[in-house]
Amino acid sequence: MARILALNPPFDGMSTIVNVLGRVGPDQPNNPDDVRVVQSLLQMCARGKAFAASIGVPQATGRFDAATGFWIYETQHGRRGQVVDGVVSPAHGAHYAPGGGIWTIVIFNYIAKSTSPGEYAALLARSTT
Repeated sequence: MARILALNPPFDGMSTIVNVLGRVGPDQPNNPDDVRVVQSLLQMCARGKAFAASIGVPQATGRFDAATGFWIYETQHGRRGQVVDGVVSPAHGAHYAPGGGIWTIVIFNYIAKSTSPGEYAALLARSTT
């Protein structure tokens, strides 16, 4: 089950996010609940992306797949200070380095909240603290 992480200080107006408990990505534990959280956030993030239809958006199956991996890499690529490893790790705040990279799960939460606020609020409500 995903958990709520309080961000202190808040990140771009977000004081809480839905976090994963373990790592999601190639050769990672890929706990089905964690993968499902990432996939649910990715479905929200993909809304409004012109290339989403041709690439494919992962379904929230709880199984790590190529579409999930693509979206993780796509999100990490080209962001200043971001480690591009195709892995979503549990966040311990908004940033993992001073003035540097933002945890990928934080980015997914931010985009999901921006593109699908109602659906994002429902996901947050279903998650635990």
